[in-house]
Amino acid sequence: MAKEKYPVRLTKIDEYSTTVRNFHFEFLQKPRFDFIPGQFVMVEVPKENEKPVRKPYSIASPPHFANKIELCIKLVEGGFVSTWFFGLKVGDDIEVEGPLGVFRIKEPLPEHLLFVATGTGIAPLRAQFEDLLEHGYQKPITFVFGNRYENEIPFHDELLALAKKHSNFHYLPTISRPKNWSGQTGYVQDLIKNKFPDSKGIHVYICGLVPMVNDLKATLEGLGYEKDAIRFEKWT
Repeated sequence: MAKEKYPVRLTKIDEYSTTVRNFHFEFLQKPRFDFIPGQFVMVEVPKENEKPVRKPYSIASPPHFANKIELCIKLVEGGFVSTWFFGLKVGDDIEVEGPLGVFRIKEPLPEHLLFVATGTGIAPLRAQFEDLLEHGYQKPITFVFGNRYENEIPFHDELLALAKKHSNFHYLPTISRPKNWSGQTGYVQDLIKNKFPDSKGIHVYICGLVPMVNDLKATLEGLGYEKDAIRFEKWT
């Protein structure tokens, strides 16, 4: 079922690399919709002599960021919609349709929440754990974040500051193709095997490309994690 469309204005762009940007949109004539962290919006882009192209993007910001949403987008080679986004400039107006989707935090909450993402898969997870922290959640939250290179980690400084501010939030970045990186290296699957082999009391939330999500699910199930303790959003 289609949702209402909302006009929004691009007010800021955070550039994390040549192919990853975070777009800040403020709502115009209508107040921003209420949404559950983990949901997404649909964007429709006109295409000459063809039907418009519709593409979903997870909301990367939590609800307490007033009257705005953020969309963290990777430029895909040959990707019509991502190329269109990367051509936008501050001050441009677009429409978003939403909120949509059912990827949300499951209650009752466990003793430990483990979030795992690669690249722009951080988007819905950032909305989720920042919302929990904003509302005073005190139990352990761990965010395992995989990227290829150390100079293109979205929200890296913000995540470091979040871990410094909240003693229950643990940020574990890992780099698969390090150049000058002294932290954790390798894939998120390997880090999970090494640091979280015991599934007791842990629920896992995953977002990223299909191969990573499938591999990590298999890894978790091999470690003894129950299927109902694993929730995910796959991106193609």
